[in-house]
Amino acid sequence: MVGQQNDRVLLVDDEPLVRKFISGYLVAAGYVVRVAVDGLDALEKLRAGLPDLIISDLKMPRMSGFEFLDVVRKRFPQIPVIVISADATDEMPEGVAADAHCQKSGFGCEQLLQAMRDLTTKLPLRTAPPHVDIKPTQAIWDRDGNYTISCEDCLRVFSVPRVFHKGQDEKSTTCVHCGKVVQFLDAKDT
Repeated sequence: MVGQQNDRVLLVDDEPLVRKFISGYLVAAGYVVRVAVDGLDALEKLRAGLPDLIISDLKMPRMSGFEFLDVVRKRFPQIPVIVISADATDEMPEGVAADAHCQKSGFGCEQLLQAMRDLTTKLPLRTAPPHVDIKPTQAIWDRDGNYTISCEDCLRVFSVPRVFHKGQDEKSTTCVHCGKVVQFLDAKDT
């Protein structure tokens, strides 16, 4: 047995056979595995509880692995991340916020298990990068006079034109990323 009883892994991949194969292998190795079909589904899983490690594909519908891992790195910098991709290179794809990379083609689960062992025994010491922290349901004005809002559902930040609603404390808009209605307050009012 490789995994500790408390090692929780979130596996994010849009391909059902890949999810089944990898999760089966990890469970047999002693890990507790939750699966998600894309980045938005993975964010829902994170709301239910944080894993000890994330394994994520990059090319997925709705929210790609690039976008998902960017959110993870900003919100949960302490969680180690392994990227799995179909790219035929051993190098980490450029612009990916991950700690390790494993290829899916000719997939070797031993390579993945070794990367997992390395990351969980030598946890990365990271803090969140400096950025403007926008609480969900709160909006701030940017330089152009727009509201910058953080969506509660997909956790992505977006801007909308500032419209004056005299006498109206709570405002709403639709998230440009996931289409959910976001209720918010002006940060200057709170």
